[in-house]
Parts: sequence; C-alpha cells; structure tokens
Amino acid sequence: MLRIIKENRRLRKENAELRKAIEEALQDLLDTECPLGVRALSASIQLERALENKGREPQCRRD
Repeated sequence: MLRIIKENRRLRKENAELRKAIEEALQDLLDTECPLGVRALSASIQLERALENKGREPQCRRD
C-alpha cells in the first residue's frame, strides 16, 4: 500500500512538471515579438526536453 502511495505522489509530481512545461511552451507560442517559426521551434524544443527529462521518447519526431 505504501508503494502505491509513493508511486501516486511521483506521478503527480511528474504530471505537474510536464503541465508546467506545456504552459511555458504555449506562452512562447503566443509571444508576438518573434516570428511564428521561431516560436514553434522553441516550444517544440521545450516540450522535447521535458519529455527527455522524464525518460520518455517524444512520439512524433520529424527528421
């Protein structure tokens, strides 16, 4: 039971960190001072880094 509680806490923390990364990426996309391509690239990089920090591989990668 204790292991389940610890796992639940870990997942909540991970979700909060990913949610924060998503919010920051969305704010970058809304920034009108930079060209859209730069904003999209910046947001993409932020989200990829957040996923890599969690040991996940991004599902959609374009080469």
